[in-house]
Amino acid sequence: MLAVLMMTAMALLVSPVYPATMNPQENVNLYTGNKLIVQSNQASIKSVVVRGNLSAATLSSNAYPSKNFTLTTNSTQLYTVDLLLSYQSPYTSEIVISDPSSGSMTQYTSYFVSGGDLNVTVFASFQAAPSAGPTAPLGWSSFYGWVSQFGGAFPLWIKILYTVLGAQFAFVGYRWIKFEDERRRIEGHLPPLDRGNKIYLWTEVVFRTLIAGFAISLAIMIGEVLVLLIAQYLLFVNLNLISLVDFFSIFFVAALGTLVYLTREGLERIFDLKPIMED
Repeated sequence: MLAVLMMTAMALLVSPVYPATMNPQENVNLYTGNKLIVQSNQASIKSVVVRGNLSAATLSSNAYPSKNFTLTTNSTQLYTVDLLLSYQSPYTSEIVISDPSSGSMTQYTSYFVSGGDLNVTVFASFQAAPSAGPTAPLGWSSFYGWVSQFGGAFPLWIKILYTVLGAQFAFVGYRWIKFEDERRRIEGHLPPLDRGNKIYLWTEVVFRTLIAGFAISLAIMIGEVLVLLIAQYLLFVNLNLISLVDFFSIFFVAALGTLVYLTREGLERIFDLKPIMED
C-alpha cells in the first residue's frame, strides 16, 4: 500500500501541470477575397468549428492536428470560428489577414502558450471592399462633370441672378474698356491702355459684379425672412414659401470677392497696372 502511494506521488510530481485553458475572443474585419489565417509553429490546431454560410466559404482541407487553418469568401458574410489548440510543449499561434490582390499579410494578433490548451473564438466579418472609383483619364468630360456637380450646390435663382448680372456687367465692361482705350488714342493726353491695364480693369468689372450679386442676393434672403416673421408673429399666418436662404452661396461669393479684391490690389500695388485716370 505504501509503495502504491509513493508511485502516485511521483507520478504527480513528474506529470506537467498546465495553466487553466484560455478562451480569447477576437473580432476580425476583412474585405471579401481576403483570407483569414490561423497558424502555429507547432501542430497545435486540434479541431475547428465554423458557423455561417459555408456554401459561400472556402476552408482549408487539412488533416488535424495541423499548423494552420484558412477561411475566405468572395461575398459579404459573417462567420464564427472556434479553434481548439493544444500542445504539450510551448508554442505560438497568430491570426493573420492575407490580401491576395496586393500580396500583403497583416498580423492581427498572436499568442504564446507555455503548454496546454487554448480555445480561440474568431468572429470574422467579410465586408465589400471600398470602390477605387473610375480610372478614366482626365479630359473635357471630367471637367464638365465637375462643373455640373459644383453648380448643383447653388439654387436655381442664384444661378439665374449671377448669369444675368455677369452678362450685363461683361457687356457694359467691354464697352467701357473699349471706349476708354479709343478715347485715349484719339485725344492723346493719356497713354492708351496696354494689356496689363485691361487685365486690371477686368478685375474691377468682376469685383463689381460680385458686389452687386452679393448685395442683391443678401437683400432677397433678408426680405424673405422678414416677410415670414411679420406674417407669423404679427398677422398670425404661416406662409409656405420656397426657401431662398442659401448660406453657401453667400459665403462662397464673399470668399471669391475677397480673392478678386486682393488680386486687384496686387496688380495695382505690386505690378502698377492701374491705368492713369483723369481727375
